[in-house]
Amino acid sequence: MSISTDPLRTSDVVLGIPVSDMAASSDAYRILLGEPFDAGVWSFGNGRVELLPGDAEAAVDFAVADLHESVRLLGRRGLAAVLRDETSYELEGVVPVGITARKGCGDGPRVDHVVMYHHDVDAAVALYAGRLGMDLRLDRQIAEGVAQLFFRTSSVIVEVVAGPSMADRDRFGGVAWLVDDIDAEQQRLVDAGLDVSEVRIGRKPGTRVCTLRDRAFGTPTLLIEQTPKP
Repeated sequence: MSISTDPLRTSDVVLGIPVSDMAASSDAYRILLGEPFDAGVWSFGNGRVELLPGDAEAAVDFAVADLHESVRLLGRRGLAAVLRDETSYELEGVVPVGITARKGCGDGPRVDHVVMYHHDVDAAVALYAGRLGMDLRLDRQIAEGVAQLFFRTSSVIVEVVAGPSMADRDRFGGVAWLVDDIDAEQQRLVDAGLDVSEVRIGRKPGTRVCTLRDRAFGTPTLLIEQTPKP
């Protein structure tokens, strides 16, 4: 069996989420994800959540197989990477997207997908599929001039809503957490004091979703249950 040597082989997602009340947000994420790995940091099955001060920029970093070789490769593809800290780089001109060496713990909750917005369909495809090498799985029109693009890393789906009406640059649009039993999880979160919507049918066939409405999460947040394929 061949083993990929692509240094930009993307996998887990690391979400840097600005919050206005660190204590309240920490409590909300503790209910959702359990005890933190470190203060304001949760490591889960396919990524991490890191709470940031409210005046910080959101960050959506994708884990790569080889961080430093990825920086060199992106440079050859015309995309400069700027050091954010010792284990991550932001990509110049496409904030909040970055690359990182950090990954999830392999256990516990998992992100189903993250949502991004982009002002240009072709530029979004060029960034996520062309430069970052993600697998473009679906491209569908959802409104005049607006496309819903689905890319995939080895562990996370990236949904990009792209078109002139979306944004003047990339921005983070939210996260959906995968659950096995959405009715039980919705009830657990309500009993714990969180503001959670009723369960409803999702837009994707075979899914059911509910919305976590607490502002403490710092970003639009869903739970999603997928019916197993026969």
